[in-house]
Amino acid sequence: MFSHGPNGVDGRNGHGEEGHGEEEGEEEEEDGPEIDASFLAHSLPPLPTSGEGASLSASLTSLASLQAEVEFTPLPERWTHPARGEKLAERVWVRPAELARCGIFSGDWVLLRSSSSSGSSSALARAYANDDVPHSHSSGPALLAPPSLLHQFPPAHPLDPPLPLSLTSTPFQAHPPPLPVAQTITLARIASPASTSKRFQPLFLRALRRAFERGRRLVREGEVLAVAVRSEDRRLVREAEDGEVDDELLDYDFPFSSSAPDTPIFFKITNITYDPPSSSPSSFQSGDTYTLSTLGELGCWFDPLKTRMVQSGIEHSLVPDLLLPGPRAALSPSPSTPYGKLLNLAAACLSPSALEYSLQLCVLLRGQRGVGKFTVASAVARRLGMHTLEVNCYDLVGESDAKTEGTLRARFDSAAACSPCVMVLRNLEALARNSQVLEQGKEPSIATALRDCISDLQTAWRTSQYPVILIATSGEADKIPMSVQACFKHEITFEAPAEAERLEILEALLKDDTVAPDVSLKEVAAQSAALVAKDLVNLVERARLGALERATKELQDTEASPDDIEDAGLALTGADFTAALAQSRASYSESIGAPKIPNVSWDDVGGLAEVKADILDTIQLPLEHPELFDEGLKKRSGILLYGPPGTGKTLLAKAVATSCSLNFFSVKGPELLNMYIGESEANVRRVFQRARDARPCVIFFDELDSVAPKRGNHGDSGGVMDRIVSQLLAELDGMSDGSNSAEVFVIGATNRPDLLDPALLRPGRFDRMLYLGVSTTHDAQLKILQALTRKFRLDPTLDLMRVAEQCPFNFTGADFYALCSDSMLKAMTRKAEEIDVKIAEWNSKEPTHGHPYPMTPQYYLAELAIPEDTNFLVSQRDFEAALAELVPSVTASEMEHYAAVQKKFSRDTINSEANLDRKSKGKAKAIDPPEDNSFGNFARIDRKGKGKAKAIHPPEDESFGNHARLADEV
Repeated sequence: MFSHGPNGVDGRNGHGEEGHGEEEGEEEEEDGPEIDASFLAHSLPPLPTSGEGASLSASLTSLASLQAEVEFTPLPERWTHPARGEKLAERVWVRPAELARCGIFSGDWVLLRSSSSSGSSSALARAYANDDVPHSHSSGPALLAPPSLLHQFPPAHPLDPPLPLSLTSTPFQAHPPPLPVAQTITLARIASPASTSKRFQPLFLRALRRAFERGRRLVREGEVLAVAVRSEDRRLVREAEDGEVDDELLDYDFPFSSSAPDTPIFFKITNITYDPPSSSPSSFQSGDTYTLSTLGELGCWFDPLKTRMVQSGIEHSLVPDLLLPGPRAALSPSPSTPYGKLLNLAAACLSPSALEYSLQLCVLLRGQRGVGKFTVASAVARRLGMHTLEVNCYDLVGESDAKTEGTLRARFDSAAACSPCVMVLRNLEALARNSQVLEQGKEPSIATALRDCISDLQTAWRTSQYPVILIATSGEADKIPMSVQACFKHEITFEAPAEAERLEILEALLKDDTVAPDVSLKEVAAQSAALVAKDLVNLVERARLGALERATKELQDTEASPDDIEDAGLALTGADFTAALAQSRASYSESIGAPKIPNVSWDDVGGLAEVKADILDTIQLPLEHPELFDEGLKKRSGILLYGPPGTGKTLLAKAVATSCSLNFFSVKGPELLNMYIGESEANVRRVFQRARDARPCVIFFDELDSVAPKRGNHGDSGGVMDRIVSQLLAELDGMSDGSNSAEVFVIGATNRPDLLDPALLRPGRFDRMLYLGVSTTHDAQLKILQALTRKFRLDPTLDLMRVAEQCPFNFTGADFYALCSDSMLKAMTRKAEEIDVKIAEWNSKEPTHGHPYPMTPQYYLAELAIPEDTNFLVSQRDFEAALAELVPSVTASEMEHYAAVQKKFSRDTINSEANLDRKSKGKAKAIDPPEDNSFGNFARIDRKGKGKAKAIHPPEDESFGNHARLADEV
């Protein structure tokens, strides 16, 4: 049977253990069932079906009753296989202690009745005892029932929990109730995208026939039945010429095909005809269970040998959520989540007064591909008992706008015919790709057609009394015309899942897998930053494939068979997830520049202890104490590293990201530039959005002066650089506000801070400037050499301090890296020369049998080399030879320039005392520029014409940060 749980089950409460406390368990043990006279009074022999038995039942009107709370919990898989001849829809499960209190044995027939329903809403079912039934949230007993049975007791509002049911014992006990046998039952298809399709018709008629041929079953008028078919079997119907498919062909399991049904088809019993009882109704007691059963008020028996079944007509109705096999996302109904927002909006359309107020719901779901937009939309439809019609807008686009409009209207007509329905337009941006060029100010014709189709849905709602909810999804919502976006009254934005949300998704995906003890799903969730739900599904599939490959290799070394491994089960190990993460990054993340945690430790950084402490103080404080910033305290959002090239600015930023377990996102200036207007600024927005999706994250802008130069000093006609700087300033201003930016940090690196736009250096932006210079002592140089050579094989006689004492003080970190690399290269060259000498001696002798002559280095290293030939040690002379050839990358005059830059920016810029004490009094005087003018802070304006130009005083507020100077030129 394909039914797995009650209607409205949410996958997030898969175990239903909430509210189960130890105190309740202790009470149950103390208050065990008592066997007394009242218990035995209900254990009567089965009553006959004659009038004499009916009179006997008149004295049994005070049967025991149990008020049970229905739990929102899926039924376990092992419960969904009833005995032969019994239907899952006739079963309910209660804890044994609760049944014993009412004198009901497991397997007895009981009468279910809602506390707010009339007698006509009663239903017969068999009660079974099971200790795995979860405890209710209240102190009362709990009950589990299949969705098709609970659908007969709908709550007043779609989002309300199921109504409490009273479970009353019957005189039938475990024997079949005395129900009449139906002569004819009439079934009507419930309109859905599958039931109205001709390709599905042979499939669901065959499934319906097989469902009723299995044996006698209980049927009730108004009951909603369901059969499930495989959607992939449609291809067999399409290939058949007459539309009839052989049953043997449908029963055949094709390779790589899914054998589980995945498409439900619903039917509603609209009429039942049966013979009335032979006795006069007056002889029966009104309201008695036996009487109601005999009169057919509680249903009839369907006998395949006696009952005729007729399928006729189409009905519009809500349907139960059958919970078909397959992974179900852990969706939270919180109003702050996209699922909760969409669920509340959609539920409002099902209220009785929604039609009076014309609450036509049109929602646009925005978010990157794979984030779960369609999954949420389909989950909302299942939760509310509505059908889902999926339409890909790329399939709607025709050769002309007229064909596109015609196809769109046909899809809307199909949705109206399947109400209540959720119509999902996927990839809405495809409708904006028109072949015709529109005049300025004229909206596309597809917008007019879309509005007309939405208006037609309102008319169809009044006809069928059920709504059609329109939901559109887009991964590139910026490309949708405003006139098309205006057709949707609501917009919901989907963000990339945070670490806690990724952990929930991984736990839901691995619910049925065996995970080894060395796997930390929390660590996997932290390492999978910037991955969306679809990527996490791919990650788990790669891990499973890796485990299968590992087991296949083990089969080659053992005598175990594949069946043995299948019986034992495959456990996903930490190595499987590590390899899967690496493959996901290589195939997906690297191609789009997704952030990832680097692998640079502080052991790789030599010196820079003071700078390291300053950076960690800025970044670790918001991470370790986020409560400080909940009270309105704004965090420092940007750090600017400046100094000579090769001093370790990039290496330092990576080490900080590694030590704090932050994702590292490196951005180069030319990557942001684009030839199309507006795309460069869009690239800046995408960079920050991608970082927010991968939070906690560090954005590293290398060569910041090429990204954000001074505005107004460039003559590009489009003003691209000025707009990039403005967009960067806007993003930086938003870093200190908002919950999504609380764990995003920006680090910039530049060799020329004097070329940056002064607005970047204001508080709240790059307000923390750190100078990274060259080492000024030999001890600091020694630390750099030790960090660079920590993985080298060094000669025991090598003294790195002697090497450091020979190095000048204008060596940068890059120079020391070159020194160590050249030293290793010279050691390798020396070892290669030794091998060449050995080969030459070998070739000088007579050829030997079994070896080629003359001997080649490749053959010697592959066949004859010993470990001493391939291992080499870096010695003192290698360093001294490399040092003699090394030329410093920064000259002494350049070092003086960088020292002046450091002095300038440490004294006259951010929050310096000179700036704080300066006050504008009266008119400012013209100040002559410095003679060296090395910082580029003085803009020179050329004036043409006669006469001399006058000095322009700087503005009193100094909003631009630089004093403009005007040179006297004629």
